[in-house]
Amino acid sequence: MSCFNANKTCWNCPAAVFKGNVDFRACGQSQDEIKAKLGDEGQIMIECARRPDLGYFEPSITFEQCPEWIEGEYGLQLKNMRVMILGMDGYLGWALALKLGRMGFQVSGIDNYTRRDTVAEKGAHTIVPIERMTERLHAASEIYGLNFNYRRMDIRERDHLAAFLDEVKPEAIVHYAEIPSAPYSMVDADHAIEVQDNNTLGTLGLLWLIKDIVPETSLIKLGTMGEYGAPLTGRPLFEGMFPADATLTWRGREWSLGGEITPRDPVSFYHVSKVQDTYNVYESCKYWWLRSYDVQQGVIYGVHTEETAKDPRLRTRFDIDEWFGTVINRFVAQAIAGIPLTIYGTGEQIKGFIALEDAMECMVRLITSPPEPGQYDVVNQVSGIHKLNEIAEIIAKVGKKHGLKVEIQRVENPRVETEVHPLEIVSRKLPRELGFNPTVLVEKEIDRVFTLLMQPELTSRIKEKAHTIMPKTRWTGEKKDSGVIEKYKPGEKTYGDHHGVLDTE
Repeated sequence: MSCFNANKTCWNCPAAVFKGNVDFRACGQSQDEIKAKLGDEGQIMIECARRPDLGYFEPSITFEQCPEWIEGEYGLQLKNMRVMILGMDGYLGWALALKLGRMGFQVSGIDNYTRRDTVAEKGAHTIVPIERMTERLHAASEIYGLNFNYRRMDIRERDHLAAFLDEVKPEAIVHYAEIPSAPYSMVDADHAIEVQDNNTLGTLGLLWLIKDIVPETSLIKLGTMGEYGAPLTGRPLFEGMFPADATLTWRGREWSLGGEITPRDPVSFYHVSKVQDTYNVYESCKYWWLRSYDVQQGVIYGVHTEETAKDPRLRTRFDIDEWFGTVINRFVAQAIAGIPLTIYGTGEQIKGFIALEDAMECMVRLITSPPEPGQYDVVNQVSGIHKLNEIAEIIAKVGKKHGLKVEIQRVENPRVETEVHPLEIVSRKLPRELGFNPTVLVEKEIDRVFTLLMQPELTSRIKEKAHTIMPKTRWTGEKKDSGVIEKYKPGEKTYGDHHGVLDTE
């Protein structure tokens, strides 16, 4: 079998309960290192929570050899694997729940509806209508025969979350239960504190619960490429850690940087909360032998997955307001509403992007290929790199095919950020180790967004909330609109020499 995870062993399996004298005190130690510490007398012994008849044995059975691991859509998957999604009502959480459920995973989840509440606070709504969670669950059952174990719950309600974790005993936890908005975190002190309380303290409390209740589970936590910032030196954005051959040279001396966490330069109080998460998760893996993937995701966009497209009641949400509308989604809505696409400053900012459908495949591959006990691992989850002004040109081009005349405008940048910079993103683990190759081209997904949103009832919903699109939240704390610098038609401008590099080799 050529599946990417076929040769992983019980060492990676969440069903393995370690019984030997194992000291995992250095994050991500290999079996060989631990055996060397134990000496000739020592053994690593496990029990299998799914196959107790095996008794104690060494963790050497491969996924390919184990009858509990069966062939799935993307490699091998643990039969009826229990996956809990924190933030299941959200843009990503709902799409992932449907995908996992259709693939045979046993899906549970929680949500406190913060996304619904904060979008309403802005005076906006999801452009793609979504039902109450009870109706969404009913539709999933009717269309796909899925029965999700769902609870309304705040991640910070630790007693309630502890009881739910103990009930479900999830073998993987996908953590989407954070407030994912840079502008929201910059509104005022109350919003900044709420973001850091929910995100950082909520995640820290979760880590303690995992330690006490489900230490074998694999945590897949959503981070963001915005943690890294955009180094003006052009230094590559490695996947969380410096590679083994990275060195620091200073005053004639040289040191290895291999294995150290790479520098972070967060670009908002939201991104600061994600950096704090990074260190809390990393330390928890080191202290308590937990295992985690930190997914540094590019800007997400799009509306399509096979599951959400099956029935209108299964659609996931789609936001366009300045707080929660990511740039491609927002630009398409602007084109439909006749609002010139709003580029902040020069528009030379370079970002990594990934379509919703590709992002969901990546998450499935991460769930089915758990790290080792004690291992904190990072993947940079992007499928393409573009300048924002180039994205505007692409959207104008696709919009023209739909009969729209699209203008572009540069507005005063409400953010404090470098606008002209190099960017090189290293994203090798997904293609090399996890077998992922993106299938969604940016123009293809933009076309699908236009096709959906130009349905009359959705166009009306865009125009009803078009006033929430323009930036009003400034990083300086001022409360005022961003003035227009210039307007132009697509194809009229040339752009700078900096271009993004995506290193997948």
